[in-house]
Amino acid sequence: MSRFVPQCYPCALRRALCTAERISDDDWLQQKVVDESMRILRQAETGQSPAEMVGGLLKSVHSVLGSADPWREVRERWLAEMQEALPGMRQQAAQDSDPLGRALLISARCNVFANEILQSKAIREDLRRLGMRAGDPMDGEFVHDERKALDRALSGASRLLFLHDTAPELPADLVLLEQLKQARSGLHITSVVRESPMLLKACQEDADRVELVGDQRADDLFTVGGDGLGLMLDEVGESLRKRLDQADLILAKGSSHQQTLAASGLPVFFLVRAKCPVTAAAQSCRIGELLLIRSD
Repeated sequence: MSRFVPQCYPCALRRALCTAERISDDDWLQQKVVDESMRILRQAETGQSPAEMVGGLLKSVHSVLGSADPWREVRERWLAEMQEALPGMRQQAAQDSDPLGRALLISARCNVFANEILQSKAIREDLRRLGMRAGDPMDGEFVHDERKALDRALSGASRLLFLHDTAPELPADLVLLEQLKQARSGLHITSVVRESPMLLKACQEDADRVELVGDQRADDLFTVGGDGLGLMLDEVGESLRKRLDQADLILAKGSSHQQTLAASGLPVFFLVRAKCPVTAAAQSCRIGELLLIRSD
């Protein structure tokens, strides 16, 4: 799926309303957000991806609400909880016969946070089912798995660029960065997060909080602006564009990056959880299943 389709409209409106609910329970304000969202969606250009459409929509919602970061409290709470789980995630990877494979699964499993519509109870149950919380075996698999191709690309790579998705996923991404460093000696990793807050997306302060850059982690960090939820190549600065062009391998988390970069021609592998019916249908899988796929 690379463009906004009719089935995306209810989800976009729901995300706008959920954002309004972060600020106020006032019916008048929430109705104003819905009215403005419907106006924007009616006037939007056709052919945009959901990542572009929803990102632009939510920027307008922030303006209506008078808040640049309605999701800050939720994002910080989930990030703190996932930081507490970091030692256990590291142990899962270290004790596995395939540490890198386990780290890929852990990172992909935690992509659940990209669906802000879910309530906390639903997210916790999802994590428990997938082995990120106590209660069930820690097995799992990618329903579409390009691991062999990823290993080939990694074996000859000297520069890797990692596009992160949400802040609560960063501890799981950290486990993956550490295993990538162990799998490929001398690998230089550049991490990329958002410049400004949007939903639960990871920003500079979130990366600093988990110490994303450091020994056996990312070697440097870039931030990217723009309205889209995924990386928009026409909005990338010269320095980051150079890193993208120089990268031997790009790992991108979440469906938003997959929507904006699938046909980019860059050497991208996507770690995705199918979180909506439209995405699941486009990838021929079920909602909740994990994907490790290459760009077209």
